[in-house]
Amino acid sequence: MVRVCVVTTFVFLCAAASLGETLLIPYDAFSDTTQATKVKKVVDHTTFRRRLNENRFDTTAEVLGFLLDRMVLTSAMMRHLGLEKYVIAKDANGTLTYDDKAGMTGTFEPVYATTVKRIFYGNGLFDLGLLGKVRGESVLVMDYCQEQPNVVCNTVTVFIRVHGLLGPLCRIAAPLLNGMVGRKSASLLDASVKLSELLASDPRKVYERIKNCADITLEQLNIFRESFFGVEEAPCPEEPAAQGPSTGCGT
Repeated sequence: MVRVCVVTTFVFLCAAASLGETLLIPYDAFSDTTQATKVKKVVDHTTFRRRLNENRFDTTAEVLGFLLDRMVLTSAMMRHLGLEKYVIAKDANGTLTYDDKAGMTGTFEPVYATTVKRIFYGNGLFDLGLLGKVRGESVLVMDYCQEQPNVVCNTVTVFIRVHGLLGPLCRIAAPLLNGMVGRKSASLLDASVKLSELLASDPRKVYERIKNCADITLEQLNIFRESFFGVEEAPCPEEPAAQGPSTGCGT
């Protein structure tokens, strides 16, 4: 999945958003016009943008949707399985927060969702190395479809708007920044693909590995079991589920 986030969450090639790219975003279909306005401002005033290569992997749209709908749980599973280090959590107000443990922090929110498209909006700080930390906004658009019974195809387009005086400098430095951010985004997407494939191939094995994770609550385990096994079975006495600090279930 999904850094969404986070993602969200990336800085990419310089250029104004083309008409073809803005058409990726169905503003009129947003249920919240305030969210549509925020997203449009980022796209219309993009500092960087990038459309990642089309990707095909062995999973189902249902599994991918499960991960995208439950970002807090997804990030906890990725950490516990050794796929990624980033943390997505909910603050006291229910806002999703993001920390990739490598200089990128902020908040993000899912603003549009169908069975074939997800759009996320983010706002936070980006560590651009020699350029220092800058504040910016991001929009991540993911399109996906079930090509074959066990094969999903997806594409991801990211828009970044850098605020302040560093905005123009970031445009000039785009060729240098693109490689750094490209590697980061590729790593995140690779982790999402791996988790999605693991869940599609053997959800029971994944469950056995995560059921005692301190960052995963009993509520999240129940959601996992109901989604993949159709039952909210109680943990066995000899294998109790950890009652660690709650991180929310991302739903």
